[in-house]
Amino acid sequence: MKNVLLILLCTCLTTALAQPPGITYTYEYPYKNGIPFHRYKERRTALKQTHSPKSIILSLSADIRNRQNDVDHPYRQHSNFLYLTGMPYAKSALIIAPGGIEHEGAISHEFFFVQNRNTEKEAWEGALMGIDEAAMLEIERVLPYADLRSFIMKNLKGIDTLFITGLPTASIPIPLAEKAMSIEKIIKDDIQSAYPELYVKTTLPSLNALREIKDGDELRLMKKAIEISMEGHTLAMKECYPGITEYELEALMEFAFKKGGAEDIGYSSIMGSGYNACILHYTSNRKATLHGDLVLADCGAEYQNYTADITRTFPVSGTFTADQKTLYNFVLEAADSAISEAKVGNPFRAPHNAARKVLLKRMMELGLIEKEEQLKWYFMHGTSHYLGLDVHDPGTMGTLKHGSIITVEPGIYIPPGSPCDKRWWNIGIRIEDDILITQDGPVNLSATLPRSTSAIEALMKEKNK
Repeated sequence: MKNVLLILLCTCLTTALAQPPGITYTYEYPYKNGIPFHRYKERRTALKQTHSPKSIILSLSADIRNRQNDVDHPYRQHSNFLYLTGMPYAKSALIIAPGGIEHEGAISHEFFFVQNRNTEKEAWEGALMGIDEAAMLEIERVLPYADLRSFIMKNLKGIDTLFITGLPTASIPIPLAEKAMSIEKIIKDDIQSAYPELYVKTTLPSLNALREIKDGDELRLMKKAIEISMEGHTLAMKECYPGITEYELEALMEFAFKKGGAEDIGYSSIMGSGYNACILHYTSNRKATLHGDLVLADCGAEYQNYTADITRTFPVSGTFTADQKTLYNFVLEAADSAISEAKVGNPFRAPHNAARKVLLKRMMELGLIEKEEQLKWYFMHGTSHYLGLDVHDPGTMGTLKHGSIITVEPGIYIPPGSPCDKRWWNIGIRIEDDILITQDGPVNLSATLPRSTSAIEALMKEKNK
């Protein structure tokens, strides 16, 4: 009955709020001083030049994900689509035709599909970009989104390969059927029923290579995201005390993000205290901290769609115990060794190998492990990944290149029940920084956030001033 009443109420409100003639809403592009539109054009041109004239590249916006009833999850654009267009809204698409497509008497290489504006819908959601406003994106031709399917099906004749730059939703699990419905298979089957010889590919290595190298505008936005993130970590450390909950620390962290201008978090904040610090992707953040706990805070702000990724580990009491300090210094030595290997021309795994070498040596010296293969008990993840529009940004995984940004994040995690002296149990430590690769050597973009035990302790003492 409640649902019926809700539907009736929404229907009545929709009718009552129908817009009188002449109402208009002003559209404003949401990202001020962000990526210039000509930069997106340069990216599309670079991508076009790496593909055959007999290919077509299709990039799709992310879908809107429903949370429950009339409530949707916050919208986040698909990163590949955003990288090529700057378009922040759903139900839009881009076609790049390296060989050109004739449409209405003219040959163009870029086609952008967008919804028409709807005044009544804008009364609920605000003004969105329509066909006229999309001209700001500097894409050659702008067409109605409703024409997308007919346009592409018409123009696949003579094309040998259709590249799709990532699917908004790759698959949908169906529990009762005990399998997943593959969106990729549906698309391929549908298109290839009309064009059996067409090759449909949903990965673009050339786009991954483009995204790996950050231009000056991307670097500017990422530095801002990192700066905001460091403010959040600083606040959380200063305000920490025994008994504060993980979610209160999370709230302090994300308050600083929002206050600094971040639109969102780059990923779910990890705020693990005590034994939770030993869980790599712990995100419940509900436990109350205890005197003697370490807090592992892995949190990053997203600023104009670019994300930071920083981890600091700090003592709830403001002072590391002797055992905590011993293991922390192992991790810090490993991190510094890894950063020193983040050089142009080195293999992508060079930082990881350097960190692993340090931790293996120190853990064996301490007697926590006896054999090399046992290191994975306490250090079970890689040390680096690319960073950018996504927290795990795409890249080639080849040699490190000037202009790319990677994380360096070694750690030691000793959960209760581990085969070692109980004095080490419940110690989880990770130190993570964001490293810019340059011809002159690695640049730690998050270096001003305290990293050593003495610097962290000094910062935490400031909370009483």
